[in-house]
Amino acid sequence: MNGPNMGIKWTDSARLTDLDFADDLSLLAETRDILQEMTTNLETEAEKVGLKISAEKTKVMQIGGGRAPHPITVGQQHVDDVERFTYIGSVMTEDGGAEADVNCRVGKAASVSIPALATDMASCVVSTATKIWLYNSVVVSVASYASETWKMTARIERNLNVFHQRCLRKILKVTYKDHITNEEILLWAKFRRLSDIVTERRFRMAGHILCLPDH
Repeated sequence: MNGPNMGIKWTDSARLTDLDFADDLSLLAETRDILQEMTTNLETEAEKVGLKISAEKTKVMQIGGGRAPHPITVGQQHVDDVERFTYIGSVMTEDGGAEADVNCRVGKAASVSIPALATDMASCVVSTATKIWLYNSVVVSVASYASETWKMTARIERNLNVFHQRCLRKILKVTYKDHITNEEILLWAKFRRLSDIVTERRFRMAGHILCLPDH
């Protein structure tokens, strides 16, 4: 993976070749030929320690540029080209956008908030403050998972905030027939817009990256 053209440009003097997490590995390349060379090198080195790449579980996704004329191979098997796949819980798409991942996260958060917390949210014994704490700890955490990598758009912000308002109104037992504005709901719940929470996390992560020591 140390060739001069391997990976993608990361800094003026460094290139990023792969992302690793446990036994999940993502190779990055600027051309199909380089990606094939990196895949072959990985396969060769893996065999030396008794490991094997699974062609069935391996996928290739090309960002932009249309469909490639030739497939990537592992051994004698072709690797499937896909338009989207899930890597460590995040949905990657060939357009490089985050909308599919956001929709997936919101869907998972909804599945948590509706059945799992329904009893607590509807309870007259549990205080509103406790309900808000549960919502922030469980539901918001699921909805904003890996949000540091999202490219925010107006549509994504709207989807996040609509989901957020729906949950808060349920906790506060307020319906749209009550003619209470979204801003008032946030004040009552002592909460910010979900899109603002996500944006803050993204900037905080960017700050951590920019402050990494140079060594």
